[in-house]
Formats: sequence, structure tokens, C-alpha cells
Amino acid sequence: MNIVLFGAPGSGKGSQATRINKKYNLPHISTGDLFRENINNNTPLGVIAKEFINRGELVPDEPVFEILKNRLALPDCKNGYVLDGFPRNLAQAIELEKISKIDAVIFIDVSMSEIEIRAINRKICPTCGKIYSMVERYTQVCDDCGSDLIQREDDKIDVVRNRIKTYLSQSEPLIKYYRDRKILKTVLSGNSADETFVEVDKILSNLSKKSRN
Repeated sequence: MNIVLFGAPGSGKGSQATRINKKYNLPHISTGDLFRENINNNTPLGVIAKEFINRGELVPDEPVFEILKNRLALPDCKNGYVLDGFPRNLAQAIELEKISKIDAVIFIDVSMSEIEIRAINRKICPTCGKIYSMVERYTQVCDDCGSDLIQREDDKIDVVRNRIKTYLSQSEPLIKYYRDRKILKTVLSGNSADETFVEVDKILSNLSKKSRN
């Protein structure tokens, strides 16, 4: 199954991708993580990406698609994958169709006011990348590796609001695009990531059954 997780910044795509990976053994491919890896390694692509990400803007299509195309070509994507953070505009969606057939786009629907609350209360482990919601449970230390949690630069309120503005103008039109192709599946965000996954799991379970028939 080739799955796209779609939604506003902070809607919980990463948390759902982690759960999908655990249950269905589909690699979680986050363009955000790919860019952060390049930023940490100070690659030429990372330098370019950092300027845009720190302003809450989208990285230009060409470098995004190049790094993603290379990732999808790796052997672990042979039987499917979960895309988190791509596509973010119509041009990217059209390019993606040229190299891979998408089976379903799961749209996590959540209000913009809730997005702000989630983002500014989100922390991440700089060592293993695990994400924590301070709304669900307050902690300063990673459960898995013991590192002190940090707030990402792109989760600060001014950047978050700019990211939402960018999402509404460039990304939201994709809802109609994928709905017209009859592969859009809408899930209302629950009070917790586990609650949301109950609905996501129903969609993937049905898709899995159809693919076996």
C-alpha cells in the first residue's frame, strides 16, 4: 500500500505514520525528517531548506522532489510506504503520480485553532526523534533514550501561524484534487493519537483486504 498522510502542520501526521509503520510494516517517509537530516549534516540542500523552514515557508519543489525520489527508490519501499509531508501543493502531487501510484490519501481534519495549541505544546527528542505532546502528558525527558526534549524552531508560534497560512493557500486545494480521484479518506482528529488511529486503522484494514482479493 502506498499511503499519503495529509493535513495541516501539527495535525498529527507523524504520530499516525509511526503507528502505521508498527502495525503494517510500511516505512515512514517524512520529508521534514529528510530535510532535518540534511540540515544537521550541513549539506547544500540542507542550507537551502533551513532558510525556508525557519520562516515557516515551503521548500521549493525541485529539491524536495529530488530527495524524495531517491528515498522511494530504496528497497524498503518496494511493498509500500507512508508519505508524511508530501505532496504539499498541486505541482508536487502531479509529479508524484509520475513515479508512484497512490492507493489512498488519509486527510486528518483538525481545526486551525487546535493546530496552534498542539504545535506550541509539542516537543521532540533530538536524539531519537520521538515526538511528545505536552497537552497529552507533560515531560521534559524522552522515555526511550533519556535525552532532554526540545522545541523545534518551526513549532514556535509565529512560524506556526505562517505555516498554517501557507498550508491554507498552497496545500488545502489538494483536498479537492484527491477527492476527485476518489482516493481521499477523511478522518476527524480525536482527542489523542491512539483515538485517531482507530479510524485510520479501519481505512488501512479495508485497503489491505481489497489488495489481497
